[in-house]
Amino acid sequence: MPTLDIFNNDAFSLASLTARVNRRPYVPGQIGKSGLFQEAGVTTLTISVESRDGKLGLVEPSNRGGPGETVGKDRSSLVPFQIPHYERNDSVMADEVQGVRAFGTENDVEMVQTIVDRKTDRHTTDLDNTLEFSRVGCIKGIVVSKSGGVLANLYTAFDIAPAADFSFVLSDATTIVRKKAEQLRRQVEDELDSAYTSIHAWCGDNFWDDLVNHKSVREAYLAAAKLNETLGKSTDIWECGGIVFERYRTGKKAQAANGTNLYIGADEARIVPMGVPDLFITRFAPADYMETVNTNGLPRYAKQFAMKNDKGVELEVQSNHISLCTQPAVLRRAVKG
Repeated sequence: MPTLDIFNNDAFSLASLTARVNRRPYVPGQIGKSGLFQEAGVTTLTISVESRDGKLGLVEPSNRGGPGETVGKDRSSLVPFQIPHYERNDSVMADEVQGVRAFGTENDVEMVQTIVDRKTDRHTTDLDNTLEFSRVGCIKGIVVSKSGGVLANLYTAFDIAPAADFSFVLSDATTIVRKKAEQLRRQVEDELDSAYTSIHAWCGDNFWDDLVNHKSVREAYLAAAKLNETLGKSTDIWECGGIVFERYRTGKKAQAANGTNLYIGADEARIVPMGVPDLFITRFAPADYMETVNTNGLPRYAKQFAMKNDKGVELEVQSNHISLCTQPAVLRRAVKG
């Protein structure tokens, strides 16, 4: 018969529980799966991003053997960002463990571990969804919490103004959608001023519907969708004018209590360049335990400890992360128009 003493087993140590939650399948959402963000652990609770006003330019030719062109020093500054702490608390009561019976070849540790895993799975999934939510905020330029509190305003931090909304004028049947997409792509290219692999647009439902059903592109989209169906690929992704448009699937559960869409708005699209090193980053800080201080942060941590009244054990699952765009001037919001 298992008792609370079983939690002294190495299977329930900080290292073991943390290793298990980090092996869980990671299903945060489309932006997390896209590979847009470069992930790394840090040993601190704050990270700094260098803001530099140097720009790409041309070099004037000079005489061989003579002095070259002299330029002034780049003005740069470090912009600090505090890494938010996300934690869920739960417990395993003595009565839950008391009711466990070993079955077949399973031992007591494996059976109790099933109880712990069931509880931590739910919180791990919610933490992963929180990470996806913060990344959506990042491509908007303002990362907010569940309650709407601002965690990081990238425009304010880098002292720049957000770009004006780009209208596709989809309400006008004479609009040439491909031409609009090309104009938007060039806007991003001019601001980015470096190599990239693609421009991606995550679209809300209404924006997507009006886009692919527009007179100027309807036939082209249907042909592409038919080919994707034949190949077993999603019909919710389509390229036009050098931009890859993808419908962002939110669902009813991703609505705030006041009815505001937490992720991509129904009538908008959020546009970002892909494949640019260190443009979009996620950094994980260490957990707030004695064992983890000054160590490289991991995506998730799990820990258990005995209750003071000895009636069970407390469970904690936590993540400490921040997602940033290091050049928020490249971010664009498109609207139907």
